[in-house]
Amino acid sequence: MQIAVLVTGSATFYVVTMVLMKSWGALPPVAMGLLIAAGLALAAWCEVEALRIGRLSTVYVAILAVECVMVALVSFAFLGESVTPRETAGGVLVLAGVMLAAT
Repeated sequence: MQIAVLVTGSATFYVVTMVLMKSWGALPPVAMGLLIAAGLALAAWCEVEALRIGRLSTVYVAILAVECVMVALVSFAFLGESVTPRETAGGVLVLAGVMLAAT
C-alpha cells in the first residue's frame, strides 16, 4: 500500500509541475520557478522513497504510467485539450501493462 501512495504522489507532483510549466506566464518568473522547483523536489522525494522499498523497474514504470494517464486526464479536464480514441486505448494498455508487471 505504501508504495502505491508514493508512486501516485510522485506522479501527481510531476503532473502538477508540468501544468505549472505550461502556465509559466501566470505568475512572476521567480514565483513560478520556486513552485516548479518545489513540485519537482516533492516528486523526487516520493520517487526516492518508493525506490527504497520497491524494485527499480516496477517503480519507474509505475510512476511513468500513472503520470501519463494523469496528464491525459488533466489536459482533457482542465486545459481543454482533446483525447483521441487512440490515446485512450494507449492509456488503457499502459495501465494494463503496469498491473501485469506489478503482479
